[in-house]
Amino acid sequence: MTAVHHEVIDLSNLWQQPTAVETLTSNASLGGTGNKDDRYLAYHHLSSAEAQRRLLAAAEDVLSEKIDDRSKESPESSAALHRGCAISVLCALGLIAFFIYVQLEGSPYQWRATGALIEACLLLIAAGWNVWIQHREKRLAEVEVKMRIQAILESVKTYGLSRKSDLRHATSIPTVSIARVIRDETIQLVPFNLVVEDDIVQMAFGDTAPCRLVFVYSHLDKTPRSAQTSFVLHKGQMLRPSLFGLPGDTSMTPTLSQTEGQYYFRATETPVKDTLKAALHFKRPQTLFAQQLGVIQRYQLLHAVCVVFGAALLVNVLRYAIKASSDPSLRNQGVEMLLVLQVYAVLPLLPFAAYSMYVIARSYGNAQILSLFDALQTSGTEFEDTEDVDEFDAAPPPTKELGLDWALVWKRFRQQFLNLDVTFLARTTGLISSLASTTVICAVDREGTISLPVPSVEQLFFFDESGEPVVLDLTEDNLDHIMKFEDRHWQSYLGSLKPLGLNLLLNTDCGAAVGKTRFDHHRKSNAMQVHGHLMAARQACLCQISRSIGFSADAVRNFVSIKALHCFMPYGNSVADVPDYHAETPSMLSQIFREMASETHQMFSEGSLEVILRLCCEYWNGRGLGIIDQNTEKKMLDFYQNSIISDTEIVAYSYRPLPNAQASPLLQKGRVKQEAVYIELDVHDLLLRADSIEDITPALANDTSRSGRAAKASKRRNVTTSANELQVSEKLAYAQMLKNQTFLSMASLAFQPKPNIINFIEDVGLAGIRFVYFSSAPERESKAYGERLGLDVDWNSCILLSSGDGETPGYRELHDIKARLPRGVENIREHIEHVDDVPLHVPLFAECEPASVREMIRIFQEHGEVVCCVGSSLNEMNVECFAMADISIAIDPLAVLKSRHAPSASPLSPLNLGAALISSPCAFSLHSDTSVYSLSQIIRDARVIIQNAAQVVAFYLACQVCMSVTMIASFCLLLPPVFTGYQMVWMLWILLPPLALSFLFSPHGSQIMTVMPAKNQDHLKDRRRFFTYFVIRFSFPVLVSVAFFAVSLSYFVGESAISKFSAISWLNLTVNDQWALLYAQNCTMIVFVVHIVTISASFLHRTSDFKRYPPYRNKVWMAMAVGCLALQFVFTGVSLGPHGPYNLSMLPWWLYLVALVPGPALTLAIQEIVKVHDRREWDRSQKRSKLEFNTKLGMHSPV
Repeated sequence: MTAVHHEVIDLSNLWQQPTAVETLTSNASLGGTGNKDDRYLAYHHLSSAEAQRRLLAAAEDVLSEKIDDRSKESPESSAALHRGCAISVLCALGLIAFFIYVQLEGSPYQWRATGALIEACLLLIAAGWNVWIQHREKRLAEVEVKMRIQAILESVKTYGLSRKSDLRHATSIPTVSIARVIRDETIQLVPFNLVVEDDIVQMAFGDTAPCRLVFVYSHLDKTPRSAQTSFVLHKGQMLRPSLFGLPGDTSMTPTLSQTEGQYYFRATETPVKDTLKAALHFKRPQTLFAQQLGVIQRYQLLHAVCVVFGAALLVNVLRYAIKASSDPSLRNQGVEMLLVLQVYAVLPLLPFAAYSMYVIARSYGNAQILSLFDALQTSGTEFEDTEDVDEFDAAPPPTKELGLDWALVWKRFRQQFLNLDVTFLARTTGLISSLASTTVICAVDREGTISLPVPSVEQLFFFDESGEPVVLDLTEDNLDHIMKFEDRHWQSYLGSLKPLGLNLLLNTDCGAAVGKTRFDHHRKSNAMQVHGHLMAARQACLCQISRSIGFSADAVRNFVSIKALHCFMPYGNSVADVPDYHAETPSMLSQIFREMASETHQMFSEGSLEVILRLCCEYWNGRGLGIIDQNTEKKMLDFYQNSIISDTEIVAYSYRPLPNAQASPLLQKGRVKQEAVYIELDVHDLLLRADSIEDITPALANDTSRSGRAAKASKRRNVTTSANELQVSEKLAYAQMLKNQTFLSMASLAFQPKPNIINFIEDVGLAGIRFVYFSSAPERESKAYGERLGLDVDWNSCILLSSGDGETPGYRELHDIKARLPRGVENIREHIEHVDDVPLHVPLFAECEPASVREMIRIFQEHGEVVCCVGSSLNEMNVECFAMADISIAIDPLAVLKSRHAPSASPLSPLNLGAALISSPCAFSLHSDTSVYSLSQIIRDARVIIQNAAQVVAFYLACQVCMSVTMIASFCLLLPPVFTGYQMVWMLWILLPPLALSFLFSPHGSQIMTVMPAKNQDHLKDRRRFFTYFVIRFSFPVLVSVAFFAVSLSYFVGESAISKFSAISWLNLTVNDQWALLYAQNCTMIVFVVHIVTISASFLHRTSDFKRYPPYRNKVWMAMAVGCLALQFVFTGVSLGPHGPYNLSMLPWWLYLVALVPGPALTLAIQEIVKVHDRREWDRSQKRSKLEFNTKLGMHSPV
């Protein structure tokens, strides 16, 4: 099992870490003395050491900037905490004043004055602790992302960057942002964010610029900064021939014709700055749980404190007025009655341990989720459905039953609480709350994230003997992972399929030719990418189809590849006149093979239909050849167009025997050179472009500045073009071989959803989480892919986020219905405000740009949606979306990235570093092969934790208010305080926190993933109903406690307690009177604790009764309940001591029996009755939420 690496930063070293610049000045291994000549090699390219130095320096510049507050806590919560601390200080000052007053006026000495002084000290300590811990948490949240990035940079400074590429050739996957840069005389593949200023970037038509680039005539320029400022590419812009004015303006043709499709640009900026600024300076919304806590604290410390203080003051003013008017000797009680009693009434409402409990609960929840996530990533077991679910009920998503290592959870808890674990950004993202409250999962890309990284074959097109087109559908068998034809009679077309099968096996490098079998969706190397952008289908290996047809490795062992021809038509329509989504450079790979047995030569080609069709004059029908006429060509183009609309990519295949090849000197044994030949075709005819075979320019041909070693390295790495070594006659001869090919077939390939993605979308929908896909494709293509995902693609299901500029038809132009959908992200808000909220319900957005995706995510958040963003860890355009979403999850699109999650002492892979920087704002990073059900399972556990945490808050808050109400009730009966100040501190600091926090260990219910989550708006709108529940649930314990206090105090003093304590001054209580009061308060405290523990059993679950959710399922709560009762008895024994003048046996047995047996039983019955009503209201609200979630019909819907 692979160990998971975690970056934990000791807080004691948090502020003493050296900067990257300071480290670099002493790191001699990086070189870079600052001399201009040292920064450029003979070819004026940056060295790897200099590029690394610039990268780190640029990153450090960004990290040195001021970072805004990134705390996920509500501003109301912060203000309430400071308000509570201020009230605590005022209360402490009042108690200190009381202590001083008693020293002057009290006789005999009153013990409670010393208690008041101790309580005042505890209040000041609590206020200081709360201020410190909140400031600490806020500061850690501010620097969490920054410290994660610094940890990444420290690894670079320590181990350096590897110069070995993870990929043989650049991939065509759109979600992998990789650039080709020239460093150390070689071409290196690096992520976009590792390009630095002055890097030479090799581009081809169809490639996307990683940053602002300026064209240079050649990477061999004598002057390091010579550039053509008139030819500039901006970040995210695609290189097209129109940049150079082609094909209309031919002034640049002589220069560009020598590059073989490889154009060199100099980077004028360092993209990592944009990456880090996006990660650091976006502020996420406050979490739902934090917002709710803020509302609770605002009501608690503004409304509740004011009401309690006012009520207590009113009662005590009346008491004091009556007593003072009847007996002037009782006027010395003014300070205690008019000040201290109000302090004691308010004291339970103060945030003694609330914030500490919040931090502890959050740290535990984070530790559990992180441990679960690591276990899910490394576990090899399968996800299984729950067996105890009724077949008619909504089934929750499959899960893995994993036993967590509680020692690891405890270790993680300590790391979360004491240190800064930057591996998961628990503070910045509000991990638990954001996961539990997620209402929208936004997939911002697909390849390698929600889809397989390589497209799969859907259909094969070819002609039968009658010249009619045949289309065979293929599907993958999930059991044995092989491709199968869906048509039962497919074998009748073996004559047409065999040449295709041979072509597919010969044109791959996956090892099929030597008997190697691969069942996964894999890529084949394609070096043509450097000459022009290719669709991802061109890198998909289709060897499985050959095996399905019946080919084995023996069929291709007699063939030897002797030459590869890279044919391009860079000024074709596929580059010039199509949107970026469909843009590719028309091309064809033709390989010439020698069959060893017959010594004959054959050419097998695959490529764009545009090129293949131009070079073919006949087609193979299974038995013979047919002529490609206009009718035949139309059938091919119809299939092509229909496939493109269906969001599939087309690869065409052709073949040509070379009967006279033996006579050709180019193909004789020993004379064939291994380099591939670049051939550029003209758009209007089939001849080789004349300017593509001219002699190389003198600047290139006569460059004598290169050493012999450099020249050899350049040749080996394709830095110089192989075409320069070909004679014109040889190149023309190869070009002539391309003509008169025979069309074999076309394959349509599409990106298929990853396993379980379709079921996952359905399952999270049952959980009230909407899955939204942002597609960069046009509408029809987006809908085609959405249908594969299982999304609703009917009317009112897709919105175009691009502006209606006339380039593409909108929804209303294509569909004659009355649906009124907005066009362009700038019109979404107005539509929601004035028309309907359909844009918040659609699962599909088309024609999306990164800026429009970000704006749509912001719109979701403005309307209370909690957004979970899912995207590629190597897509540079995802960083800002990751940073602004409530929580983000990066998915590695390539399997080679799996190593980045394990600790390593070797130089860092560029891909791993790029992915780490892009995913720096993300809470999690999923392996490419990790099931998406891992996400649903951590959401489930997060929901359980938040659900339990809500019960913790409700229970603790209710107990606080209950104690205050109990105090006021005793005042109303003209009694002394029912509890002492230190007893309330004991209750609120020692007993209640562990009892309440034990709720976190309640197991999940089977229906937790069918609950509709609340939106992040209109927080606690049912607070009046909850207040009513509180009054009903806690009135009886208040009455029992006050009654028990009055009766027990009367027994201890030997007369009516009300008469006794109303007739004398409390500053002149005798020792026996003080002991009697202390005994009564401690006995009442026992009764109160018993009732509170009883009530806690009903708080283990909000709506389920004891039959559905018995308390013994939570073993931790059972231990805490017993422990609280035991601690209270110990506390009572210590408080009363062995030398008290009274005995607990002085109270009658029936008083204990009534208070401790029927009382708790009746209390429990009341709790269950309230929960029945709450459950009905809960079910009603859930039905409304589900109806709203499943309804997307707007006011302009046609039904």
